[in-house]
Amino acid sequence: MSDNKPNAFEEANQSKQASLAGEFLQLLKHNKKYWLIPLVLALLGLGLLIILGSTSAAPFIYTLF
Repeated sequence: MSDNKPNAFEEANQSKQASLAGEFLQLLKHNKKYWLIPLVLALLGLGLLIILGSTSAAPFIYTLF
Protein backbone atom coordinates (compact mmCIF):
# COMPACT_ATOMS: atom_id res chain seq x y z
CA MET A 1 0.00 0.00 0.00
CA SER A 2 2.89 2.37 0.63
CA ASP A 3 4.56 2.91 -2.71
CA ASN A 4 7.20 5.63 -2.63
CA LYS A 5 6.40 6.95 -6.09
CA PRO A 6 4.87 10.48 -5.85
CA ASN A 7 1.44 10.93 -7.36
CA ALA A 8 0.38 13.81 -9.61
CA PHE A 9 -0.61 16.06 -6.71
CA GLU A 10 2.73 15.66 -4.97
CA GLU A 11 4.59 16.32 -8.21
CA ALA A 12 2.56 19.49 -8.81
CA ASN A 13 3.29 20.61 -5.25
CA GLN A 14 7.02 20.24 -5.76
CA SER A 15 7.07 22.19 -9.01
CA LYS A 16 7.76 25.92 -9.09
CA GLN A 17 4.66 28.08 -8.55
CA ALA A 18 3.90 30.61 -11.29
CA SER A 19 2.85 34.11 -10.37
CA LEU A 20 -0.58 35.49 -11.24
CA ALA A 21 0.87 37.54 -14.09
CA GLY A 22 2.80 34.52 -15.37
CA GLU A 23 -0.28 32.33 -15.35
CA PHE A 24 -2.26 35.05 -17.12
CA LEU A 25 0.39 35.36 -19.84
CA GLN A 26 0.41 31.58 -20.27
CA LEU A 27 -3.37 31.66 -20.64
CA LEU A 28 -3.14 34.37 -23.29
CA LYS A 29 -0.45 32.45 -25.18
CA HIS A 30 -2.18 29.08 -24.97
CA ASN A 31 -5.66 30.32 -25.93
CA LYS A 32 -4.40 32.98 -28.37
CA LYS A 33 -6.42 35.71 -26.64
CA TYR A 34 -4.01 38.56 -27.41
CA TRP A 35 -6.92 41.00 -27.74
CA LEU A 36 -7.31 40.90 -23.94
CA ILE A 37 -3.99 42.70 -23.37
CA PRO A 38 -5.27 46.22 -24.23
CA LEU A 39 -8.38 45.68 -22.11
CA VAL A 40 -6.37 44.61 -19.08
CA LEU A 41 -3.94 47.51 -19.52
CA ALA A 42 -6.82 49.99 -19.77
CA LEU A 43 -8.42 48.59 -16.62
CA LEU A 44 -5.11 48.75 -14.76
CA GLY A 45 -4.60 52.35 -15.89
CA LEU A 46 -8.09 53.33 -14.80
CA GLY A 47 -7.55 51.69 -11.43
CA LEU A 48 -4.26 53.51 -11.05
CA LEU A 49 -5.97 56.85 -11.80
CA ILE A 50 -8.66 56.11 -9.23
CA ILE A 51 -6.09 55.23 -6.58
CA LEU A 52 -3.93 58.26 -7.32
CA GLY A 53 -7.00 60.49 -7.47
CA SER A 54 -7.68 59.84 -3.81
CA THR A 55 -4.13 60.60 -2.68
CA SER A 56 -2.08 63.78 -2.49
CA ALA A 57 -1.15 63.32 -6.17
CA ALA A 58 -4.69 64.29 -7.19
CA PRO A 59 -3.92 67.93 -8.12
CA PHE A 60 -1.22 66.76 -10.52
CA ILE A 61 -3.53 64.24 -12.18
CA TYR A 62 -6.38 66.73 -12.60
CA THR A 63 -4.10 69.04 -14.59
CA LEU A 64 -3.71 66.29 -17.19
CA PHE A 65 -7.38 66.48 -18.03
